[in-house]
Amino acid sequence: MTAVKYFGEFPEGQDEIEQHGYVFGRGKSVDVTDKQYLAKLRANRFFEVDGKSDDDAHDEAEAAEEQTLRAYLKDENVPAHHKLKLPALRKLKADHEEAKAKALEA
Repeated sequence: MTAVKYFGEFPEGQDEIEQHGYVFGRGKSVDVTDKQYLAKLRANRFFEVDGKSDDDAHDEAEAAEEQTLRAYLKDENVPAHHKLKLPALRKLKADHEEAKAKALEA
């Protein structure tokens, strides 16, 4: 088995994505056995296979996610300090979505 991690963006409000029958969670490794699929993943900049990835592509994927999160927070009028890093932005979005869901329940 080969450990694979996904570093791309996730669908709105989700922390995992499914591709070819494998479910990739944020920051979690998935054991992939399909050799043809592994070859595709090695060539995909959003995946790290066996701890190896294109660092520039990984940085690019994280920068794109950060930009998407900042745009979402701005659209939702959620203040976010310009120095916040990706983990803090993810948490801020999750906290905001949780607060919105609670407000709808009330």
